[in-house]
Amino acid sequence: MKKFDALARTIYLIAALLIMEPALKVLFFKAQTGMGWDVVWSNIVDNSHSFSRFFMFWVISPLAGVFLLTFSRLAYLLYLGLSLFRVYSLLTYIPFSWPFFTETPHPLAIVFELLNFVLMGYLFYPYVQRFVLSRYLRNIWDARGRVECNFNAYFFVKDRPQPIEVLVLNISSGGMRIKAKQEELPDFKDGKIAFSDPSGEPLCFDFKVAARIGQKENPTIDLGIEFVNLSPREKMNLRLSYSELYRLQEAEV
Repeated sequence: MKKFDALARTIYLIAALLIMEPALKVLFFKAQTGMGWDVVWSNIVDNSHSFSRFFMFWVISPLAGVFLLTFSRLAYLLYLGLSLFRVYSLLTYIPFSWPFFTETPHPLAIVFELLNFVLMGYLFYPYVQRFVLSRYLRNIWDARGRVECNFNAYFFVKDRPQPIEVLVLNISSGGMRIKAKQEELPDFKDGKIAFSDPSGEPLCFDFKVAARIGQKENPTIDLGIEFVNLSPREKMNLRLSYSELYRLQEAEV
């Protein structure tokens, strides 16, 4: 997916810059002062003797970059906390103090934090959409996390050589509601589901059955399935897919 590739490249670039930031700060310090490398290094070592200064200079940025690459919710929260702390340290910067030794923070440091903040907002928007906009502003902002849809998908389950064709009724970042397109739906607990996104890109995810909706005597019972074992790439593909479905749905209204 082109959207995934662009987003992935952006995340990898920001994470790489975060991980390399201590080395970049050393280069900035060398360029600003014009001193020899031995003098630059001795100044950095002498001024980072305390744990707080050592952490701020050498650890906080690479740690935020590593958290960003894991794509887990807990890691995102840690990344958010570290990023906000970095912004706080710039806002409370004391002139001519560590680590810039100038009246104001280095302009590139400010630009970098602005870019990082934009990416952070993009990453956390689905959570704001789900827990804030859809809950408190639903009368003026349609921010549903689940998108109504109508397209075919295929179940691949154990002990069945042929796929089971189903109809997807809605989709979210966590799962789907499914209706069978055949008279009987066999009993199963998990498997794989394959379908195409709005651009025609084939997708395939592991799932488990989370709920059976309807009466037992109804052979076309609806299923609620939950996606499991999603890799970072699959999470991003899924999120971009249902975001595109929502955009197309809004365009038709």
